[in-house]
Amino acid sequence: MAKIVAIDKGSIGEEIGLEVGDEIIGFNGEEMVDVLDYAYYDSQDSFTVDVKSKQGDIVEVEIEKDYDETLGLTFDESVQLEPMRCKNKCVFCFVDQLPKGMRETLYVKDDDYRLSFVSGNYVTLSNIGQKHLDRIVKLHLSPLYISVHCYDRDLKTRLIANPEGAKVFDKMRFLADNGIVMHTQIVLCKGLNDGQELARTLEELRNLYPSVASVAVIPVGLTCHRQGLYPVESFDVKSSGEVVELVEAFNKKCGGNFCWCSDEFYIKAARSLPTYGEYGDFCQIENGVGLCAEFINSFEGALANAKGSDKDMEIAVITGQSFKGILSDLCKLLKVKFPNLRMRICDVYNDFFGRSITVSGLVTPTDIIKQVRDMPKYTLIPSTMLREFTDTFLDGYTVAQLEEAINTNIKVSQGGESMVNIIDELTNAAE
Repeated sequence: MAKIVAIDKGSIGEEIGLEVGDEIIGFNGEEMVDVLDYAYYDSQDSFTVDVKSKQGDIVEVEIEKDYDETLGLTFDESVQLEPMRCKNKCVFCFVDQLPKGMRETLYVKDDDYRLSFVSGNYVTLSNIGQKHLDRIVKLHLSPLYISVHCYDRDLKTRLIANPEGAKVFDKMRFLADNGIVMHTQIVLCKGLNDGQELARTLEELRNLYPSVASVAVIPVGLTCHRQGLYPVESFDVKSSGEVVELVEAFNKKCGGNFCWCSDEFYIKAARSLPTYGEYGDFCQIENGVGLCAEFINSFEGALANAKGSDKDMEIAVITGQSFKGILSDLCKLLKVKFPNLRMRICDVYNDFFGRSITVSGLVTPTDIIKQVRDMPKYTLIPSTMLREFTDTFLDGYTVAQLEEAINTNIKVSQGGESMVNIIDELTNAAE
C-alpha cells in the first residue's frame, strides 16, 4: 500500500475527498506495486482506485477525468523505485574495474527495467521473467533501453556469466509483438563479439525493426584495475576501422538511421566523424553516438551569434585525450570573434582509471591536479565530468576544491553552445 503524504490543491484527489494519511491499495482491482502503476493510471481517463482511509475503511472509487488531469498525489517511500540488482558477471563490467575507496553508490550494479523506462538506463532483462514482461506491456513502459551485446546464446552466456541473458532476444520479441519500442546497445569486445558475430547480431536486431529503433556499438572500456578479471583486449586503429566499416555498411544497407558506432570508435580509428545530419534524432547520444557532431554544430551556431570581443585574455579548458583534437580545431575558429583570446587546452591523461580511458567524462581532479600548472583566471570543464545535478567528480572532489587546488575559477560548460556563451560573457566582462 502507498500512504499519501501530500495532495495538490485543486487536483482530482482533493475533489474526491482523499486525505493525507489515506493509503492507495491498487487500481482496477489490482495491487499497486510502485509509483509506475500510479503514473500509468493517472494518465488514463477512466479507472477505479481502491483506498484504505485513515480510519481503516476500504472503499472503491470510480475516476472519470480528462487524460491530462491528475490525482495530484505524493506518496511515502514505500512505493518509490528501489533498484533491482544486476545478477550478471559481465567480462567487461565497468563497476568491477573501479578502484577502491570511491563513493559506495558507484559500486552498486542496477539492472532495472523500470529505471530503463524512467531514466534511460541500459538493462539486460536477465533478472526478469514473464510476470515483469507482462507488466511492461500492461503499463506500456516504452521505450526501453536494452543491452544486447551478441545474438549467439552460448557466447552471451560466456559474456555475462548468466544463462538467463541468452534469452534476451526471446524477451525482446515478446516486447516487440506487444508494441514496446527498444533502443539497444552492443558493448564490443575485440575477438569476442565483433566481426561475424557483430554482423549477425545487427541482422537479428534489424529483424525486430521498427520495434528495435536503434543500435549503438561502443568499444569496451578497460581500466587499469582489472587484476583477476577476464582478459579483454582493447581495440586499436586497425580493428576500430574494421568495426566502423562494418557498422556503416550495415546502416547504409538499412537506409540509415538504425545503427551507429560511438564517437570513440571513430577517434580510435583516426577517421572522420559522420556529419550532424547522419545521426537522425540523436536517440543514442547518451551512448556517445553523435556527441561530437552535436557539440560542433551547437558550437558553430553559438559562435555565429556571439557578440565577440577584441580583449586580450587567456582561458583554459580541461578535456580528455580523445576530444583534444576536435576541441583544438574548434578553438581556432574562435579567432574570428575573439582575435586576442588565447585558449589553453589542458588534455589530461587518465592515470586514475588507466591511460586506455580517454573520454572527458572520466577525467578526475586526482589527475588534473597532478598535470596542470599555472592556470589562468578562468578554466572551463565539461559537465560530463560531474555527477548529474551535483558539483562532485568521480573521485569525490568538488568543483570548489579543484578551484582551490589549481588556483582558478571554474566554469562548467553544458556543451558547445554553452562553451561559446561562457567565453563571450567572460571576455566582455573582463577588465
